[in-house]
Amino acid sequence: MINLAMELLRFNSFEEFLRHLNAQIEQTRSQLSELLRRYNEIKERAERLRSIEERLSKALGVKLESVNEIDLKGLKLVVGARPTDEAQVLMEVIQSLKNRLEVLMKLQKLIEDIAKNLREISDMTLLVETVNDIPVKILLCEAK
Repeated sequence: MINLAMELLRFNSFEEFLRHLNAQIEQTRSQLSELLRRYNEIKERAERLRSIEERLSKALGVKLESVNEIDLKGLKLVVGARPTDEAQVLMEVIQSLKNRLEVLMKLQKLIEDIAKNLREISDMTLLVETVNDIPVKILLCEAK
């Protein structure tokens, strides 16, 4: 059920585009910081629960079923989510945000280099195609 969200953004200069990238980087850093804080809070509870489940499983000689997950046409619904479930989801999102931040920072450096080389050209419009808020194509157009 993963859909790619495509957009076309318009900027009047590389500087304007860089401001947009900087804002995305700061927003991603902020989200990452908040999720890391939440992960650290729940991690201890999740580890304690995992330890209890492992001990019970060994003592009883059976594997405990711990996730009540329902698949609704690609959407997963977890009933009675526990700290271990939340910790797992948080870690998945944290890793995704780290990857996004890395990509945005590489793009920022690349765009800064391009902007330096095209500084003298002032009557240019940038059309930027994005996929899931990540720029994937830049069209340099004459300003109208």
